[in-house]
Amino acid sequence: MGNNETVMGPIVTTVATLLYNLTDDDPSAAAVAGAVGLNLSASGNATTTTTRAAAAATTRPTRATTAALTSAAATAAAPFFTTDAPAAYDIRDIIRLGGVDYGEFGVCSDWLPINHIYFQLANIFLFLSYLAPNGIYGILYLRITLTIGCMFFALWGWVILCAFDTFLWNAIFVLINLVHVVVICYYLRPVRFTPELEQVYRSLFQPLKVSRHQFKRVINCMKLIRYVKFQEIYAQEKITRVDSLSLVLSGRLVISQNGRALHIVSQHQFLDSPEWFGVSTDEFFQVSATAIEDSRVLIWHRDKLKLTIMGDQFLQAVFDHILGRDVVKKLMQIAEFRRVNESLSGMSNGHCVANLADDSETKPLLVVKKGEESGSITAIINRQLQVNDTPPWRLGRIEETDQETPV
Repeated sequence: MGNNETVMGPIVTTVATLLYNLTDDDPSAAAVAGAVGLNLSASGNATTTTTRAAAAATTRPTRATTAALTSAAATAAAPFFTTDAPAAYDIRDIIRLGGVDYGEFGVCSDWLPINHIYFQLANIFLFLSYLAPNGIYGILYLRITLTIGCMFFALWGWVILCAFDTFLWNAIFVLINLVHVVVICYYLRPVRFTPELEQVYRSLFQPLKVSRHQFKRVINCMKLIRYVKFQEIYAQEKITRVDSLSLVLSGRLVISQNGRALHIVSQHQFLDSPEWFGVSTDEFFQVSATAIEDSRVLIWHRDKLKLTIMGDQFLQAVFDHILGRDVVKKLMQIAEFRRVNESLSGMSNGHCVANLADDSETKPLLVVKKGEESGSITAIINRQLQVNDTPPWRLGRIEETDQETPV
């Protein structure tokens, strides 16, 4: 142990000296420093007695006395290192190094009076902040309670404690939490739409859990709401480019190809949903869309809309679902429409009744001019003029006569 004793002796002596110099106002602290130095004696007897006597002095020691004690401790530290000195000082003595006697360790002899009501209110709101639930409203509740709690702390530091640092820090905390409250309230602000757009949101997007803020982003890509008059051509095949996405807000339009009607697009259905999948904006419509009654059509910038929802996988899935379902409905309508046309094509000489439903007796009659092609756009428009609310494929009985008079 000789080498370790030689190395550790001066180190411990230096630490003891520093402790003594920093706490030379307290005799008990000097005693602790003297005890640390005395642990490095060879026999632990003569040096211990000398240092304890110096530490027990009630007058303030001078720097010369400190140097003498340090020299004596360093001389006595070689060549042995022993811990035989009695452990007369423990952690409680170290706590008293600041010059304040706290009594027995862990026991307060005198309690301070209860703090001001501002301090109590601040801690109550801090306690309430720990009860914040999950979710965006829970975060808003957390920020509000923290703002109020820090405000009471700042008020307590300014008025009662008269401590500028306490006031300053808590005032900064109030500002930070207040900014968070404003941002969250702005995000949670109510988003309102026009009656037409509100109806679109409730019927198509709200059932799929699309928030109003997300739908607002979709509406921001809107080009215009176009009014289409009766018999006006909205899109013409091989002429009109596929550069938009159109949704019928009100009215009806017939979709045709080469002069033959394919199906009818009614309220809250898309005019160009098939072109959404795999058709670029440089291509042209392969069908025509003609209004069979006064209609209003919502038109989106197609590229802008795709770019907007590209960063939101949820909105992408929603649009793919809505447009895919719309395409399926169109295919079913085309199949049923062809079945009706095939039934009409079997009519000859006189009149023929086509039963399209089990309750056909309760359905209104549809009169078609003799010689008029049943699948043409003109025939569709004529039927629409006679039956406003019932699509052609839902009609019960179809009669053919020379006159436009129901049989």
